[in-house]
Amino acid sequence: MNGTIPKMLFQNKISELLSDIRTNYGRLTRKGYIYGLIAIDQDAKIIAVDSRFEKKLNYWDLGSIGAALYGIARQGQDFFETDNLERASLIYNNMQLFVRSLGPVALEKKGKREILIVLLTDREVNIGVVVLQMGKFAPLIKQEIQKSNNIKHTLKMNELQLKEHIKNLKNEIFKDKIGSAT
Repeated sequence: MNGTIPKMLFQNKISELLSDIRTNYGRLTRKGYIYGLIAIDQDAKIIAVDSRFEKKLNYWDLGSIGAALYGIARQGQDFFETDNLERASLIYNNMQLFVRSLGPVALEKKGKREILIVLLTDREVNIGVVVLQMGKFAPLIKQEIQKSNNIKHTLKMNELQLKEHIKNLKNEIFKDKIGSAT
């Protein structure tokens, strides 16, 4: 993994499960390219990034776009008075951005947080096969979130706490570069 992603985002059990989704998809289809998978909550708090996440991508922006797409999809669901949303995706040239909810995770004193998987692929990827893999791994991901005090703490953060958390993550990433810049 490159030096631009904090270790806590790609060295955890959920990251391993995201990588398993990617690997299983490749074994089943051998078609298309997955640039990356990210696990987030509905407010774009990043939980994990798959271990082969494309180095050129900005995972913060991708998570934010994914959360926004999910929010828009939920508004559409309310507008059309439907029970559930099949899928939410955007297609740009040769890239697909796909968001799927794995369902809520209950947190003490904070209520429920919706857990989302954001997937960026080329147009050749069969989203249906990826959705099947997500369904298979969703219970495991939710179970790992419930086990991890660090992840639950992140999901409970308010906006000020999240800003401080991001600042600390940036310090982890750029600590070697800050001192050498002068």
